[in-house]
Amino acid sequence: MNLSLIAIVLVGLVAALCGLVVANLKAQQRDVQAAWNRLDGLRRRGMEAVPAFVAAVSQDEAAAQRAASSPSVVRRALDDVAAASRASASAKDPHAAAAADDRLVQAIERVYAAAEVEPGFVASPASRKASAQLDAAMETLAHEQQIYNNVATIAANAQRSFPALLFVKRLGLPEPQRYESEAAARRAALDWTRGSLPSLADASPHVMNPQMLWASSMADTAMDDRTDERRR
Repeated sequence: MNLSLIAIVLVGLVAALCGLVVANLKAQQRDVQAAWNRLDGLRRRGMEAVPAFVAAVSQDEAAAQRAASSPSVVRRALDDVAAASRASASAKDPHAAAAADDRLVQAIERVYAAAEVEPGFVASPASRKASAQLDAAMETLAHEQQIYNNVATIAANAQRSFPALLFVKRLGLPEPQRYESEAAARRAALDWTRGSLPSLADASPHVMNPQMLWASSMADTAMDDRTDERRR
C-alpha cells in the first residue's frame, strides 16, 4: 500500500515537473518573439530614414554633377543603398535581418566614402540632418539589440538543458536566433554632422602622430635624466 502511494506521488511529481518545464519553454518562446517584435519595429522605423537620406544626397550629387556626362560614384553608391534597404525590409528572421542590415550600413558607408572624394560635392543641411537621423536610429537599435540577444540566449540555453531538451523537438520549438549585426556597433561611421567622416584620430584618440611620439619620447628621456640625478 505504501509503495503504491509512493509511486503515485512520484508519478505526480514527475508530471508536474514536466508541465512546468513545458510551460517555461513556451513562456520563453513568447518572450523571444516579443523582444524580436520590438527590435524589428525599431529596425523598420530606422529604415524609414533611408529614403530621405537617399533623396537629400541625390540632390547634392546632382548639383555636383551638372557638367558630368556619366553617373558618379556617389550615384552608384546611393543605388546600392536603395537596393540594400529593400533587402532589409524583406528580411523576416533575426539571422537574415542582421546580414541585410550589415549590407545596408556598408552601402551607406560607401556613400560617405564616395562623397569625400567626389569633386564639387557639398553636403547640404538636408543631407546632414538625414545622416543625424540615421545615427540616432542606430543608437536606439544598439540598446534594443542587446536586450533581444540576452533574451534569445537565455531561451536557447534553457532549450539545451535537461530535461527541457526532451520536449523541444516534441513541441516543435525552433532554437532562438541571435541578431548578430554590426550595424549598431559601426554607428560612428554614420555621422556626417561634422561635415566629414571621422578621422583616424577621432576614432582612436590613443593613436599618435610622429610629432606627438617625438614629444612623448623627449619627455620620457628628460624624466629618466632627473631620476638618475636623484639616485646619484
